[in-house]
Amino acid sequence: MNWETLLCLGDSITFGARSYFGYPEIAGNILEKKLSKSWNIINHSTNGFTTIDLIRSLNPVITLYKEEFPSLITIMIGTNDIKNKTSLEDFRIAYSQVILKAKLMSVNNNIILFKIPHFTQKVFYPYHFEMNETVKLFNKVIEELASVNNIRTIQLELKDDDFFDGVHFSPKGSQTAAIQLVNFILKDKGFESTPDMS
Repeated sequence: MNWETLLCLGDSITFGARSYFGYPEIAGNILEKKLSKSWNIINHSTNGFTTIDLIRSLNPVITLYKEEFPSLITIMIGTNDIKNKTSLEDFRIAYSQVILKAKLMSVNNNIILFKIPHFTQKVFYPYHFEMNETVKLFNKVIEELASVNNIRTIQLELKDDDFFDGVHFSPKGSQTAAIQLVNFILKDKGFESTPDMS
């Protein structure tokens, strides 16, 4: 069987807490159609996860995931750290560990870090719009760690209607994130993206 594995690490945004699928499953479906091969999607995410929660959840499964030969690993984490007022230095330490664990699982060190999406003005409590100042600081840490580890980043381009509550993706938002991830992968593989990604 001709297949590749996409392993996505994250919290409720990756999980797809407000839609049937998260963006990883949608991306896998689109990639199957575009590249005529099967995609083994592993969505390792849990609602409410902070970065340290993600680390601890990976410890028992690193060997299992490595045996799936993930050709690409994505990481989107940090929103709950912002809500919980995790210090920037603690976030840096924890995020560095997530990257290390991703490297241990990766076949070819092909890892993509998603920058934390900004909150919209329609955001629900306990989040609020002014938290975007902290999002910027956290994203700067992600950029710095990406540079140190020679890893690429993605900043998703999202609109208000891509969110259910200003934080979690709506079904449209999960589709939007999936399409942008797919375009990134297609470009990597030397294919042109197309507007029709359904």
